[in-house]
Amino acid sequence: MKKQIILLAISILGAFSLHAQEINEGLVQSKQEVISEPRKGTDWNKQPIGYVFAGAGIGYIPSVEKVEGLAASNYVTGLDWRVGMSRYYNRWGWGVLVQQFRSKQSVAFYDGVRGMVMDDIGRLLYIAPQFTGRWILGEKLTIYGAIGWGWLRYKETVKGSGLGELSGTANALGGNFTVGLEYRLSSVVGMSVDLGLIGGEIGKLKVDNTGLQAAIDETYTGKMDATRLYATVGAHIYIWKKKR
Repeated sequence: MKKQIILLAISILGAFSLHAQEINEGLVQSKQEVISEPRKGTDWNKQPIGYVFAGAGIGYIPSVEKVEGLAASNYVTGLDWRVGMSRYYNRWGWGVLVQQFRSKQSVAFYDGVRGMVMDDIGRLLYIAPQFTGRWILGEKLTIYGAIGWGWLRYKETVKGSGLGELSGTANALGGNFTVGLEYRLSSVVGMSVDLGLIGGEIGKLKVDNTGLQAAIDETYTGKMDATRLYATVGAHIYIWKKKR
């Protein structure tokens, strides 16, 4: 009986040993198969090599609120539009951006005899080359970003009854940063949402009135912070590689 128990125990241990060996071999084989499988990455052949874009939205200049007399909300906020293009080499690429902010402020005056309304229209034009990048989230979603450095031009036009029209301009260098989300509707067009910042400091205005220019030269000695935040929605028209 004792010998039978020992033989039974040996048989059970042997069966467990064989079963454990089979499991171990299966795990090793599975691990080797996982390691041997190539890591899945972005298939850039299925992505457009670039796009041209256009969009419009709202811009906001925080620094204007710090200037006395220019705190009206219809002056610190305004229409912001942008056009340009991006060309990619897989993840990274380059592009060109043209963007303008426009705001208008109307001020009423009364000198005791007559009333007058003066319209003050400000424009900030920005043109710059871009360094761009994109991160594919799925078949239709892409996050993209851009950073650039270029030319910033400020133009202000004042119109009023009895005053005619006065214009002033100033130029500077500025930088920009943009991040956006793109949803591809088809192989031709997609929708985009952009958030960004354009920054720069502008010097004295050059106006088309000798007396006013003398007053500006005497009064203003510093620079104006022309930094603005913006949010736009727009469209992308895709560029694809030509099939050989």
